[in-house]
Amino acid sequence: MTNGTNTLAAPTRTSDTDTATLRTYRPRLSFYHANGKGSGSAAHLEMVPATGERDGAIYMTLAQQKSVASGSTEQGTRQHATFDWQNRITVKLNFTDLCQMLLVFTGQAATISDGKGLYHDNRSATTVINLTHQTEPYAGYALEVSRRSKSEPESTARIRMLFNAVEAFGLGKVLEQSLGVVAFGIPRNPVNAGSAPLQREPHPDEESAPF
Repeated sequence: MTNGTNTLAAPTRTSDTDTATLRTYRPRLSFYHANGKGSGSAAHLEMVPATGERDGAIYMTLAQQKSVASGSTEQGTRQHATFDWQNRITVKLNFTDLCQMLLVFTGQAATISDGKGLYHDNRSATTVINLTHQTEPYAGYALEVSRRSKSEPESTARIRMLFNAVEAFGLGKVLEQSLGVVAFGIPRNPVNAGSAPLQREPHPDEESAPF
């Protein structure tokens, strides 16, 4: 009778290129809230790490629902809801902005700055961002962004999104964990010190920094 022998494969050395691949990350988190009335909204949050003398931030882009879902999956005619990204609103959330939002997500405040919200002002527009923990008419965390153009003061764009308890819990954790990257950037791996730091190309619709 011959005893079987288990052979352990030798560990494979990871190349610098593989290490860089393992260290890459997806910096975008998306929420899609479509409804049958066409009054829903969507949000993208994209993190930009701090680099050199440049502070990091999270760019939040919101869009109103443009069309409702239609058709049937069984019949192969399903058409998903669409969102009006052409008329999107993009805001830049810096370290302090994120901390203000976290006070609401963690239950330390009911709303940002007692309902005043975050006030962003640049050459082209004035933007107010608010986050409120509400119980009526629906329980959740209501995010509202309004922007008034300085060239057309009578024209105000407003987009609202309600996060349920599960979404708010997850988003709060993500924002909390992002603070280190927004403040200090991504530490370079000593094993892969020769590689270029992870960076992001500028967003074509970025709001000018409010500071």
